[in-house]
Amino acid sequence: MKRLLSILLALCLVLSLGVSALGAEGIDTGMLTPGVDAPEVAQVSDVTADAALAELTAQVKKTLGVDDDYTGFYSDYNDSLTPRWSLNWTDDARQLTCEVTPEGKIVSVSYWADGAQRRDFFNGFDPAFPALSADEAAEQAEAWYEKLFTGKETGRTLSSRMYLGADGTHRFYGGVDLNGLPSPISFSLSLGGEGLESFYRSDSYMGYVGIVPDPTPAAAEADAAKALADALALEAWYVSDGEGGAMLRYMPVGPRTVADAQTGEAVDMDALYAAVGGTAGENGMAMDGAAALAEPAAGGLGLTQVELSSIENYADVLDQAALDEALRALPGLGLEGFMAERCSYSMSGDEDGEVTADLRYTAPMTADRLYGYDQAAYDQAVAAGQDLTIYKYVTMDAKTGKLLSLYTNYPLWQEDSTVTADREAQTAAAEAFLAAAAPEEAPETALCTLRGYEEKEEIVFAQVHEGYFYPANCLRVTVDPAGGTVEGFSRAWEDVTFGSADAVSAEEALEAYEDALDVTLGYVAWPLDLAREENSLYASYQMWGYTYVEELRLAYYYGNLSDVEAVDAVTGEAIVNEEPEGVYAYDDLEGVPQADMIAALGEAGVGFDGESFQPDQALTYRDAVVLLLRAGGSHISARDDGALLDQAWYQGLVAEKNWDPDGEMTGEDFIKMLLGASRYGDGAALLEESGQDGFALVAGALGMAPDAPEDTLTRAEAAEMLYAFMSR
Repeated sequence: MKRLLSILLALCLVLSLGVSALGAEGIDTGMLTPGVDAPEVAQVSDVTADAALAELTAQVKKTLGVDDDYTGFYSDYNDSLTPRWSLNWTDDARQLTCEVTPEGKIVSVSYWADGAQRRDFFNGFDPAFPALSADEAAEQAEAWYEKLFTGKETGRTLSSRMYLGADGTHRFYGGVDLNGLPSPISFSLSLGGEGLESFYRSDSYMGYVGIVPDPTPAAAEADAAKALADALALEAWYVSDGEGGAMLRYMPVGPRTVADAQTGEAVDMDALYAAVGGTAGENGMAMDGAAALAEPAAGGLGLTQVELSSIENYADVLDQAALDEALRALPGLGLEGFMAERCSYSMSGDEDGEVTADLRYTAPMTADRLYGYDQAAYDQAVAAGQDLTIYKYVTMDAKTGKLLSLYTNYPLWQEDSTVTADREAQTAAAEAFLAAAAPEEAPETALCTLRGYEEKEEIVFAQVHEGYFYPANCLRVTVDPAGGTVEGFSRAWEDVTFGSADAVSAEEALEAYEDALDVTLGYVAWPLDLAREENSLYASYQMWGYTYVEELRLAYYYGNLSDVEAVDAVTGEAIVNEEPEGVYAYDDLEGVPQADMIAALGEAGVGFDGESFQPDQALTYRDAVVLLLRAGGSHISARDDGALLDQAWYQGLVAEKNWDPDGEMTGEDFIKMLLGASRYGDGAALLEESGQDGFALVAGALGMAPDAPEDTLTRAEAAEMLYAFMSR
């Protein structure tokens, strides 16, 4: 009865808004907002829950093209802040689930087909071409946009990706335009051989309150552009190039800013969200309460000293007493009263035999040692029987006693602290500690003064080169504001080769950065503080623990801000990241018999970097691993031999973690690598045990056997074999 009443109330609510159960012309944001621009309450007459559900179901069936062959159907209604119907069709081989608002807007779809391929699931190397070509999938996606986005909404593809699993699919990522303007609402849509497999909107859970504003701005674009430009800020520092080098860049450091489309004034969105306890761009609502700090997992093998003493590689590992002595010798750690409770060891797995030690220290929080926490909070915890143990987790180099990291977990919440931090005193304590804990790195660092670092709880000392920071190499220290002792430490440090420090002026860099940005008119998410009286309309959200809700507002902003990464400080040119197409195309395939196969693989995201395929070049082990990993969905860099080997071993492409990446492969080698990691590997191995050439037999059955298995394979021949396997 209660469930039926909830359904009827929800239906009455829809009618009271003057919106049909299937039309969403009045409210396009997926969230019902009683009282906001709502028409007068209509009289409810001759409408029942089953009639409204029948109409809703019929409309969804029409939109999704649901056939009448399903043997089962059931529906659920979730009566929450964002009411949703869940409609479910089932039969022996299929299940289709979709969520739809009471107004008829489909917000998510999931389709499962329990055919033979899915029942015979293989969790390994199993790539296959999707049933649809890229062009066919794109055409179908556009057709689905017409069905799923109606009224003021239109769908727009931002990027797409082909997935090569046993049931290959195409996935489209896009944005929802409202009144022809971009909005913060995004979506994903997947297409397989049987059509739509999944659909999800980013606003399917909470969405935005209120009515979509009129798309006509009052402020001129030129005025808004000036307000946006005035808020831009860059700062120069070194960034990693991913290959052991560092490049000097002017990096954006200003807040996320928009210009109100009605007033033309710049608005700091970061500050706006911070005021309500949220984060700009998270497309959701913040909730009260803090998450508990989880205890870090004990690392490594968990070997005891007895086990360690029998292993020769651990002969020079320090025992717990020696490690404890080395740790307590460091200044400012405040370990008085803390007991070393446990010590475990782990090897890095590298040939250098590095071993780390993980230690845990504990001490009780007592009434006379509150570490700056509130007495009342402590008394309340005692009365509640709360565990008031303080934990310190320490990681050290087990052979040298060098401190690698330190973390302290207090039993009371951070907001219960009553001590105001003295930043200058904390910095002095951190410097004294680092002089002893990191004597090699500390002299190369300075207190990081880049924008935003002074706001961090931890004190960061970054490496400096030619007067510029390289924050990727840094030492981080957290100092207890009450006692001045070090309660947190971490280091990130690798050898790096620095590029030129001959930089253009900040003014030149800012001009280049601004020129690369495009001013866009669109809708942005805008937080509404629920504590303010004018927002009392949404009091129901407060009852659920939310501190703010979001509405959509019209604004000017830099639409390509995320694409303009930085400005090259040496050349003065803006660095624009173009959306990777995920495909490979080549300029040296004319007259190559396998050209169409190579092109099809490239369109599916399987291929070699660069503009040339070099079809006649001998296939190396590196080439083979790159091809097969990319066929399996991994797009790891082909330049990192160590990472390639690790991934190949994990995927079952190689049996041992040693290889000659430049060694040439025969057709037989490639067949064993490819089939051995696939669902056919076990069968081929069994045939081998019975004295037959199992891998050759399976390869022949799949139409991928080379003419001369013992000969060195060319890149083109390997592509032909992989194409045959993926076309099975």
